[in-house]
Amino acid sequence: MSHTINDPAAILASALAHHRDGLDPELIELPESAVFPHLIPAQPSTARKSRVTGTLLGKPTPPFVKRGRSVRYRLKDVLDWLADGDAYGNTAEACLAGGAHGDA
Repeated sequence: MSHTINDPAAILASALAHHRDGLDPELIELPESAVFPHLIPAQPSTARKSRVTGTLLGKPTPPFVKRGRSVRYRLKDVLDWLADGDAYGNTAEACLAGGAHGDA
């Protein structure tokens, strides 16, 4: 498989392969560009703003790690953040639960 070291999709694919092979997701760190929008459906600029506001897509922002000037996300934290979302069968259920505010 040929890809450049800076290809976010390739970085993510490699990280997920390591996770499938048994590497603890707590030890796998991903650059912001591999997480947004590849795992979390938001643009990197939205992610940057969320680190200031503490809220991303109506939920608390996933934890991040600073490595020098670089922002990284642990795979475990991202997977936990994704799994923590409420699931609904339809928009009426979401509205009744207060999960939809019309500002998606």
